Amino acid sequence: MPTRLSHLTEWVLGIFGVLAAGIGAWMYYVPTDWFLGGLVEGWFFGMFIAAGLLLTAAFGLFARMDYIDDPRWTAGMAVATVLALAALGGAITFAVIWII
Repeated sequence: MPTRLSHLTEWVLGIFGVLAAGIGAWMYYVPTDWFLGGLVEGWFFGMFIAAGLLLTAAFGLFARMDYIDDPRWTAGMAVATVLALAALGGAITFAVIWII
C-alpha cells in the first residue's frame, strides 16, 4: 500500500523536474550579453539533465506505486515506465552532447 509520503515525493519530484525543464528552455534563449551570458550553454544543458533525472525518478515512483496497488502490468504502469525511460534517455543524450 503506497504511503502519503510516497505520493508527495512523486509529485514534488515531478514538479521540480518540469520547473527545471522550463528554466533550461528559458536559459536557451538568454542573450549572451547578459551578466551571466558566459554560463548560458552549460546552464541549459545542466538544467535539461537535471530535469530528465528528476522526471525519471517521478515517473519511476509512479510506476512502482501503480505496481504495488495492482501487481500486474497495467496501461498506467506501462506508460509511466516508458516516460521514465524516455526522460532518462533525454538526460543521457544531453549529458553526452554537453561532454562533446
